[in-house]
Amino acid sequence: KQICRNEMADTQYQTELKDAIAKSTDEQAKIFLRAFVTDFQGKFEQVLDLVEEFKTYTTSADGQLDEQQAHRYLEKKGEAHTVIEFREKLRQIDLDFNKRVSILEYLLFKYNKTVKDLFEAKPNAALVKQLEEAIEKHQAVFRAKKEREDRIAELEKIVKNGGKEAAKAKSELMNLRMADPAKEGADEISALAAKMKAKRALANPEEENKRLQEEAFKEEQARLAAEQKKKEDEEKKKADESKNRLKERAKLWN
Repeated sequence: KQICRNEMADTQYQTELKDAIAKSTDEQAKIFLRAFVTDFQGKFEQVLDLVEEFKTYTTSADGQLDEQQAHRYLEKKGEAHTVIEFREKLRQIDLDFNKRVSILEYLLFKYNKTVKDLFEAKPNAALVKQLEEAIEKHQAVFRAKKEREDRIAELEKIVKNGGKEAAKAKSELMNLRMADPAKEGADEISALAAKMKAKRALANPEEENKRLQEEAFKEEQARLAAEQKKKEDEEKKKADESKNRLKERAKLWN
């Protein structure tokens, strides 16, 4: 059952919500996952898969679904079959009241979260850091696969239609199909390792926080040491230049 929204709280955060919805679809997903990082232990890719599916239903530059697209999407998800059901769902989902559906609004609806939950969340910094690294690797693998699949589909169409470009397309198609599977596998393993690292951080956030603080301390110490060396080198250079000027002046008196 969908929770009742705190309308006053939602209104309180309308500016923040509009700013978030104005961001890209992928960034909205990250905003959602950062806020509710502990809710998606080892399963953040479920949200990312929803995002990719959502993208296929919209054609607008802002990445939002209009009413017709939203109806088709909700019908596909089994969440609205009749016009009456759709109107009720849209009323629940459309938090900025523009009769359009953003991915952030849909995720809040689907996972039973309020705008207040989103903007008052205080996620653990260590978990968020690991989550973002895992998301980046996951999305990189997904993008590479999709680009390859899209290019293969495009080349197959060219080959099928024939013409002067067909031979060249066929050669490229063969090369793509013979692409090194070991590299693809390594990329997927890297993405999985990042996911498991994020999961371990969630299991022991205090230890992960301590590790990150130690890393930050070492980085700061290294930065300070580098700055000190740079300062000493500059002072030595000035001293050497001053000595050389004195030597040049002394020569004038000889």
